[in-house]
Amino acid sequence: MIETACRRLIAVLACAAVGVFPLDAAEVPGEQAPQFGQHVHPILAAHCTACHGAAAPAAELDLTTEASLMRGSVHGPVVIPGAPEKSVLFHKISNRSMPPPGMGTPLTAEQIEIIRKWMDASEPADDVDPQVAEVPADPKTPEVSEEDRKFWAFQTPVKAPLPRVKKASLVRTEVDAFVLAKLESKGLTFSKEASKLTLMRRAYFDLIGLPPSPHEVREFLADKRRDAYERLIDRLLDSPHYGERWGRHWLDVAGYTDEKGFANDLGIVMVNEGMWRYRDYVVRSFNNDKPYDRFISEQLAGDELVDWRNAEKYTPEIRDALLATGYLRTMQDLTDAGAVNRPLERSDVLFRVVDHVGSGLLGLTVGCARCHSHKYDPIPQRDYYRLSAVFTPAYNLEEWTQPKDRVLPDVSKAEQEKIERHNAEIDRPLGELTKQLEKIRGPYRERLFEQKLKDAVAEHLREDVRVAFETPDEERTVVQKYLFSKLEGALTVSPAELDSLLDDQGVSQFAGLPGQEKAKSAKLQQRIETLKGWRRSFNMIHALWDTGEPPTTHLMLRGNIETPGPPVEPGFLTVLSKPGQSGVVPVAGEKTESSGRRLALARWMTSRDHPLTARVMVNRTWEHHFGKGIVGTAANFGRLGSRPTHPELLDWLAVDFVENGWKIKRLHKLIMTSTVYRQSSGRPAGDKSSLASKIDPGNDLLWRMNFRRLEAEVMRDSILAVSGKLDRTFGGPPIMLDGAADGLVTVSEEGPTATSRFRRSLYLMARRNYSLSLLDVFDFPIMNLNITQRTESATPLQSLTLLNSEFVMERAQDFADRLNELAGGGAAAEKKIEMAYLMALARKPSPSEMAFCAEHLDEQAQGYLDVKSTDEQASYAALASLGQMLMASNEFLYVD
Repeated sequence: MIETACRRLIAVLACAAVGVFPLDAAEVPGEQAPQFGQHVHPILAAHCTACHGAAAPAAELDLTTEASLMRGSVHGPVVIPGAPEKSVLFHKISNRSMPPPGMGTPLTAEQIEIIRKWMDASEPADDVDPQVAEVPADPKTPEVSEEDRKFWAFQTPVKAPLPRVKKASLVRTEVDAFVLAKLESKGLTFSKEASKLTLMRRAYFDLIGLPPSPHEVREFLADKRRDAYERLIDRLLDSPHYGERWGRHWLDVAGYTDEKGFANDLGIVMVNEGMWRYRDYVVRSFNNDKPYDRFISEQLAGDELVDWRNAEKYTPEIRDALLATGYLRTMQDLTDAGAVNRPLERSDVLFRVVDHVGSGLLGLTVGCARCHSHKYDPIPQRDYYRLSAVFTPAYNLEEWTQPKDRVLPDVSKAEQEKIERHNAEIDRPLGELTKQLEKIRGPYRERLFEQKLKDAVAEHLREDVRVAFETPDEERTVVQKYLFSKLEGALTVSPAELDSLLDDQGVSQFAGLPGQEKAKSAKLQQRIETLKGWRRSFNMIHALWDTGEPPTTHLMLRGNIETPGPPVEPGFLTVLSKPGQSGVVPVAGEKTESSGRRLALARWMTSRDHPLTARVMVNRTWEHHFGKGIVGTAANFGRLGSRPTHPELLDWLAVDFVENGWKIKRLHKLIMTSTVYRQSSGRPAGDKSSLASKIDPGNDLLWRMNFRRLEAEVMRDSILAVSGKLDRTFGGPPIMLDGAADGLVTVSEEGPTATSRFRRSLYLMARRNYSLSLLDVFDFPIMNLNITQRTESATPLQSLTLLNSEFVMERAQDFADRLNELAGGGAAAEKKIEMAYLMALARKPSPSEMAFCAEHLDEQAQGYLDVKSTDEQASYAALASLGQMLMASNEFLYVD
């Protein structure tokens, strides 16, 4: 502190020696702009140069001369000429964070105003590097080097020749050659092939996420053709349930939810109406085997792929392209509320978009470069903001579009106008008929309202309540809004109540509607309903499109939007681009009234020589088939991520994927028909077992199939399927969830149909934090941003849930009903046990299992008979117990 004080004294004496002293704003003559030497330097010398002097300036920021000030610090420029509000130095002195507390007195308002005026009128000094605005955020960080580009993930994948193997007879597809070669190099080989039924069950869960039915099991066992298994895979790939299964995987990557805004209250659900159309687009795309390059191009830039603004009529292609951009609308965005529609919250949404695309499509931790250049991967901070600039024409921080306004009609402008004209022609007679009907029904509604008012409200408050109900919502006072909200349910006259009143019998204290008027009322009502049926409508799409002129994007020093650094141009990650070709060249021709930046990004990502796009998707597909990717860290292909266990195989698959039209179904079949995939999950017999376990205990070399647990949704869907309750309806609005006071979340019973609560888990209301409790127990993820890999746990709560959950116990009863239906109510116990195993486990029981289950049925039935149940009731309860036991077994919950 003494040394600092001495420095300040020396600085003041130095100012005195040259005859300059800190001035107030009033001492700047007339309207003349302040000069650095005469007006600004004395202020900085008195308050700042003790730490930021020429000898050893903190953060290498020297404030002793105009030239050194304009050069900035190690973090970049601190003054942007002509823009004080964007200058770091101005922010620091105006918010009193500089000088730091205890290191000196803050500048006065007059001194801050002098500096502001100087910055506003200033130009760089003659000896300042004219390229100062283009310096990197951290000059100490080198540019991306050739050495950086040599890392395996940053090089274009190459299709290596197939390796030679000793046991060529084991090679069914090219996949086998790479895996077997590595196994043989360790003295290992494949495990024995899994049984036919094991392969069937594995394929069903991998491709459609549902177990096979007893009929499908028998049909497959009866198929003796050599290619029966390949034909099974083809049938499953053609199933509409395939899109649901693999669409769910993608929705994890997309961070999909059905709610908007805040998501931190169990009882408050803000539904993002119509967002489900993006979910259905994803399912439809997988079912149609849409090429992956087109799939991600539509999601990044669907609005720039089609001329939707000038189209006379929307084709399915245009509508899908707009729906696809919902991918970039899945990030949590709080800016609908005026109080948080601020620059910080807007920027957070933009940053989420960049992080989301980086982890989901590129498999890189790009978000680490928001505040500083990446510590491990060659991603300069500059690249992070260049990538963010690709999205700023749509996420325009200066001309921000709130979430509630981010919707487009799913019809063209011409179609919309035609629909509106059509409806206007109907609304005229409809309005007249409604007036006539109200003239008849109105007096009765008023009488019923007055009766309700008399019954529910004290006399001295009735007039105030009556006025509150008669006043339009937007004109109600605070008190009137309170009265209306409290009494709306008690005083509102429902259509059913009015119909009852208008009936000839009336209600107790009112006379009914005269017969002639009743007939007239019914006729008017019928005509009104007919006209309403003639009205046409259109839906809204949660889409992304450019708004206004692209704003200037600045690198944010330390990621802080209040300290903008140099401006940057839109661009891609340098290390993934050819030298000198990382800038955005907007794609013209297909776009209209759009910047073309996102389409350029899509073209860059889907180029044949891009190092990561195909690798990431191939690796993700492999992971869902084997339980672990070739690269174990799906969202991190960088230096801190896992190295590929089979790098040549990964690159071969990536190149083959691109060469064959980016077709995902073909990739499935290539993997699933391989010997690697067909292996048993048990350990091989003989001495090889101990050798393989010793050499490769983690099964990285894939000498056997991995034992995998069903995901939370697949577990619930499978319970519904085997119990015969699964509603297989496709698409549509989400099924709502109910939250109880104790925190338990269940499926609402008030769905559009009686079986809606039994829809696949994909169609349940997707929330960020409060998902179905049953799914939570089995590791359903919290959707903060997106999920590139799910975690798996084994806890006592899972077993307790399967034993005590009301959902599971009810489905066990349904299982018993279905078992009696398929096996026959009067069938022998052995036949029912066999059918139960086929339903739940897709196989017949062994003799020991048959004996155990028969004993279990006898014991359970006797227990119920002991409490005075009838024989029929005891038998039914015993079957339900058997069903619950099977659905809670490891074999049911795991894929072998």
